[in-house]
Amino acid sequence: MSRCSGFEFEDVISDIEDTQLVAPHLRTSGKIPLNPKRWLSRRSALFQYWPSGVEKTPLTRNYDLFFCNAQKPLELLALDAIPNWRDRCGLAVCVLEEVWSSGIEQYLPLIKSLSKFDLIASAFAESCDALHRITGKPVIHLPGAADMVRFAPYALTADRPIDIYCMGRRRPELHDRLLTTLAERRGFYLYDSATKPPTTAQHKVHRDLLANLIQHSKLFMVDIAKIGHDDQKKGNIAWGPRHVEGLAGGAIQVGYAPETEDYLRYFDWPESVIRLPEDPDKALDAIISILDDTAEQDRMRQINLKHALQKHDWLHRWSDILKHLNLPETPKMMQRQETLSRMSSTYIDVT
Repeated sequence: MSRCSGFEFEDVISDIEDTQLVAPHLRTSGKIPLNPKRWLSRRSALFQYWPSGVEKTPLTRNYDLFFCNAQKPLELLALDAIPNWRDRCGLAVCVLEEVWSSGIEQYLPLIKSLSKFDLIASAFAESCDALHRITGKPVIHLPGAADMVRFAPYALTADRPIDIYCMGRRRPELHDRLLTTLAERRGFYLYDSATKPPTTAQHKVHRDLLANLIQHSKLFMVDIAKIGHDDQKKGNIAWGPRHVEGLAGGAIQVGYAPETEDYLRYFDWPESVIRLPEDPDKALDAIISILDDTAEQDRMRQINLKHALQKHDWLHRWSDILKHLNLPETPKMMQRQETLSRMSSTYIDVT
């Protein structure tokens, strides 16, 4: 399900641009193992000559722009499925949703191959300098966003029976206290119980469900990326789409967020997140305090939705890419901007 956010980005682009989606499949029989290609990608540029086992889908005509959306750098190994993408496309941009410094060092030959692109966009600001140094190409910070047309609530007065929604990883000590306290209050604490990452066959259905759940939640828990997994992040401080999705659905975001320049640039208003103390007892007190203050929730909700509609739709991320490539906006982009402005004026009244 972690891929659904990126798929949503692709859907929005398809709505506002004249696009062709190319999504080759791994061969079901007689496939060539991917592991040798992965092994080589850590050691030599020769990895590019080992087939990935993904079905070949050559482009049959020319395109103005090639857009590659990869969650992790290793997914770039499947680019050989479109063998002529560079020859057939005038410009090319690669978006990396998750690239840790340790991954850059570990797969240096693979990262160097990004030099074939005209623009690289990283969701992690800390990785931008290293990517630019290695590839010699422009690199921009492009954080996650949300389809605001899908996520924004139809009415600010809608019922929100879920007291707090904690999606994915959580802090065990705070989680235990929430379980006990919300049960005593006869509240509704929503959290994941699966021990393995769940999968979905329909990303749009999952995004609709997620939006619906957040639209009916008072509070939404956020945290710094890979909390509890220091072996993966190796000192990096990053944040993901979750820090936008709570705002987009009208929930009040509570939890832990970076104090980094990139985070404060995108969330430059105090209501964007209620920062909780590290002490779990004090964090619980802060959560209960905001749950009991419905007037403050309403005030923050209006402010947050206004900012989300102005800054955190996928349209805004796509516009950033086009600006760096000196490409004009399309009429459908302008129509979507008008829709976002109309939504804002309809139910946002910050006084």
